[in-house]
Amino acid sequence: MNGFEKQELETQGMMSRLFGSKPGHNALVEINNFLAESTAATELTEEIVSNFIKNWGAKFDSSNIEYRSSMYRKVADHVYISAVSKDDPVFEETRHLAQVLELPEKLQRLADNGAKKVAYFSRCRKIISGEEPLTISEINNVFGYDYEDGYDIRVQVFHDYLNKKFDEIAEQQRFSPDEETALREICTKLDIPYEFKPNIQNALDKYRYLWSAENAPLGDIKVDFPLNEGEICHAAAQQAGFCEHKTIEKEDNYFTEEVTAVVDIGYLFFTNQRIIYLSNKMAKVVELNDLDNANLSVNIIYFTKKDGESIAIKFNDDVAEVMFAIFKRILNERQ
Repeated sequence: MNGFEKQELETQGMMSRLFGSKPGHNALVEINNFLAESTAATELTEEIVSNFIKNWGAKFDSSNIEYRSSMYRKVADHVYISAVSKDDPVFEETRHLAQVLELPEKLQRLADNGAKKVAYFSRCRKIISGEEPLTISEINNVFGYDYEDGYDIRVQVFHDYLNKKFDEIAEQQRFSPDEETALREICTKLDIPYEFKPNIQNALDKYRYLWSAENAPLGDIKVDFPLNEGEICHAAAQQAGFCEHKTIEKEDNYFTEEVTAVVDIGYLFFTNQRIIYLSNKMAKVVELNDLDNANLSVNIIYFTKKDGESIAIKFNDDVAEVMFAIFKRILNERQ
């Protein structure tokens, strides 16, 4: 049977032979070895057990209760990992073994509860991998669980899976709709809500936006200012900071420092023809045909025109990456 391995019998010492005593523990080893060679625990009859006990001059008592309990637990592990219904014949194996090993009901329950927990973890993992034939509702019925009984285990199994999957997502810094759908399907199969810790959720949101910026169809945003013929606004960001380079004197004019400082807050728009910055104080427009290059540094996008003029726009960290990804797509699709 699964979980059982054959063990060596204890050899009888000289003094034992002299006084006619036998190593009684061998009776338990014989039972273990019989189960190791059996296909089902029901093959171990009371008669077989009785013969082992008599042959080695042993008895079932408190000195070997833990060993008997451990044999029962191995069978219980097998039962709960393989049962497909509440009335599965495999349950007869634990009932039968408890009887022939004279195991108290209290120890049966303890072993059963431990076996259930381990098997529940395993079967939930197999649900994720597609190896488990039963639904979570059917497994709960087999185990006699209600929704709450296995809830914490199901959540832990999902988070164990998510931790590995998240490492892959974080490495590529992209979270595709297919990946999100797969995670939602796993939550549905495990009958748990689709929810994450705030730091994980924020990261997934960021990686989803970045994936969309590079792969989803470019938007057609309606704006309240006139566009040119054939012009489409693909992206808009509020709280965009218009920056200027400034020289700041430090520590009583002993030295100066060059910084990029925000001098105005407004909106930035990307169209298929222009970069447009608008605020209550100013407006700035750059034709894409006049643009020489653009680059992202931390959370500031620097746009450099062919005539050498440079414009710097500062965003919130996550917004900067998304806007820059969209802008690169606009440029690529113009080529």
